[in-house]
Amino acid sequence: MNHLDRTVQPPLKEIEKIMLPAIRQFNLTNGIPVYSIAAANLEVIKVEFIFEAGRWQEPQNALAATTSKMLLGGTSSKTAQQIAEEIEYFGATIGTEATVDYGLVTLYCLTKHVDKLLPLLKEVISDPIFPDKELETYIQISKQRLMVSLEKVDFLANKAFNEQLYGTQYPAGYTTTAEDYDNITSTVLRSFHDAQYKNGKFKIIVAGNVTEHILSLLDATFGKEDSTMSTNGQHLARVIMKPDNRKLFFPKKDTVQSGIRIGKMLANKLHPDYPSLRVLNTILGGYFGSRLMQNLREDKGYCYGIHSSIASYLHDAHLYISTEVGAEVTWNAVKEIYDELDRLKTEIVSQEELQLVKNYLLGVYLGDVDGALNVAEVLRGLIVYGLDEQFFYNLIESVKSVTPEEIQRLAIKYFDNSNMVEVVVGDPVLSNSDARIAEPAELV
Repeated sequence: MNHLDRTVQPPLKEIEKIMLPAIRQFNLTNGIPVYSIAAANLEVIKVEFIFEAGRWQEPQNALAATTSKMLLGGTSSKTAQQIAEEIEYFGATIGTEATVDYGLVTLYCLTKHVDKLLPLLKEVISDPIFPDKELETYIQISKQRLMVSLEKVDFLANKAFNEQLYGTQYPAGYTTTAEDYDNITSTVLRSFHDAQYKNGKFKIIVAGNVTEHILSLLDATFGKEDSTMSTNGQHLARVIMKPDNRKLFFPKKDTVQSGIRIGKMLANKLHPDYPSLRVLNTILGGYFGSRLMQNLREDKGYCYGIHSSIASYLHDAHLYISTEVGAEVTWNAVKEIYDELDRLKTEIVSQEELQLVKNYLLGVYLGDVDGALNVAEVLRGLIVYGLDEQFFYNLIESVKSVTPEEIQRLAIKYFDNSNMVEVVVGDPVLSNSDARIAEPAELV
């Protein structure tokens, strides 16, 4: 009998090929595009609707998010409680979400219950009445959550950073306020719903145990009515406001931690540099073994965690570095962050470190294609940007082929410290803010 020698590290195997499963694309009778990912071994199915109903389409703040959440608030024939009970009876979930770029409505259920739940899904999407009582409850809860969040340095830092980077009139720049909620009424919700959900463009992704019978049900439910497929687009011109001050401290008394956000505008998913920028960001702060984690957490003990990420939207993107540190080490932590940015510009990344990051990213991409439901997430990220499957394969090839010299070139090109927006929120005494900035800004 052979025994496993646990003192010997198992050999590493290189990921040679990552392939998306077959994706079938067709239109319903009325022209609505459908993307299907079949997996006969699953007993569940996911049906997702992508609407042009995000922040870019809203004529006033908080309208996209409120409309999305209130879709389950009641229809002409069902109350919110009746809808919830019917969903629960079949062991399903219907989720709604509004992002900067789009709105989502997603159904998860057992395949055998699709015929019962598609009509309910249709009713939720096409016939919400936005009852005043449900809306009042939603707004009250949202305001309470906002009040709690406004006491947290991480929320305040993120709020101030986005406002400074984009301006408060830009979709990605504002944080919803209590006053925004006060301006929401059932009338404006119905108007937005009519324009962006009922008469707007949308696409469907269906993944799981997708049979011809299910596709027929989908067409019978959503493909018979005329679709105007109008392009409502943005209601208002949106311009990114250049920051007046790139380094800001916002006082928050009696907080033992400081919230730190540092970042800048960056190339989005449509830019040719984007695939390699993902590798660069991963080295900097994109995974647990990143340089920022090794420095500020493992070596210095300044924080529990720190990460960097690229937030890519349809019309723009930005890099952000995010952490909360002990107030007394605030400016030491800020200095170390800039030191790591500088090191990527002045020192060539070793082949060993780069290979480790490549292996990590390839593992992430391998997980992305593990199962039809995961592939549906990848597919949505392509559809929204008007990209095809080749973009996914280009990401993989870029990871495999990027060189240390390319990493340094991108760091020099994009990591200019003078262009970084730096926002710190914390106690002005504990963090010794005067040592860094003489006149702290006021946080509103």
